[in-house]
Amino acid sequence: MPPEESFPPLVPYGWDERVATLYASVAPGPHQPGRVVGVERGWCTVQCAGGPRSLAAEPPPAVGDWVALGPVRVEAVLERRSALCRQDPDGRRRQVLAANLDVILVVAPADRLHLARVERELLVAWESGAVPVVVVTKTDLVEQPGELATTVAERLAGVEVVSTSAVTGEGVGDVGARLRPHRSAALLGPSGSGKSSLANTLVGEEVLATGDVRTGDRRGRHTTTSRRVVLVPGGGVLVDTPGLRSLAPWGGDGGLAAAFADIDELGSGCRFRDCRHDHEPQCAVVAAVAAGELDGARLRSYRKLERELAYAARADDPQARRAEEQRWKGITKAQRRARRW
Repeated sequence: MPPEESFPPLVPYGWDERVATLYASVAPGPHQPGRVVGVERGWCTVQCAGGPRSLAAEPPPAVGDWVALGPVRVEAVLERRSALCRQDPDGRRRQVLAANLDVILVVAPADRLHLARVERELLVAWESGAVPVVVVTKTDLVEQPGELATTVAERLAGVEVVSTSAVTGEGVGDVGARLRPHRSAALLGPSGSGKSSLANTLVGEEVLATGDVRTGDRRGRHTTTSRRVVLVPGGGVLVDTPGLRSLAPWGGDGGLAAAFADIDELGSGCRFRDCRHDHEPQCAVVAAVAAGELDGARLRSYRKLERELAYAARADDPQARRAEEQRWKGITKAQRRARRW
């Protein structure tokens, strides 16, 4: 039986042959398939063929997860195709923000564009296993939106950039086209960047709360406090996520190389294979900055994120973490001895 015939109400939520095969491998029992469409404070909402069900789950699965749902609990979480993750604020664990995504819509507001933040979000997006698209919102608030989009595209080295306005409708259709057929996408960006407004425009009705930015610093107020799934007419699943004050990356160097493909390519011309692109002789990356071929701010962003990834790797590796702690103890002792003299 084709997957769409087995659970037709779940097809708009992304049910396909892959998910059907994974669900068929779950041990027999009194359970049914469903997709997690909402997560908030220890509770999750699962969309099943017969409708949504809410239940306590600690820890809850991630929004976007496909699960086998029993009478009173989630019996199994099916293997994820992709996972949008960050380092938990405590610096010790990985936090999954959303799962089983095809596209990450990195939302950047035109009126307060912060390219270093976008680069950070792209690293996290590439590491998820999904494909990122940068969506510049609120283009109605700037005088030269076309020039701004060009500047963003040049800085981000080959990443697709779409300019949009929820007020004029510009570019919204282009974003919607990337959600078909039945793709799952997550909105990633700071509070006040226009994520919820974009989602409402895509859906065609006010399904998510929106709020104005503060007049003093143009920062957004947190109108989205939970992660939830909305269906886009014509096909597509959209995950709205809260604006995150901190977005520490969690993962290896693959996301860094993808987010900074230009630096990675330039690095192949360095004299040393393990060049850190700092003070090493004959560094092709530093030479590109000096020649005006690479933005120095982009290299600084790369170095900062590289250091953060190294820290995350040590935090995830107890042996490496202990070695780092011993190294700093030795440095501290040496400094104390130097002060005595």
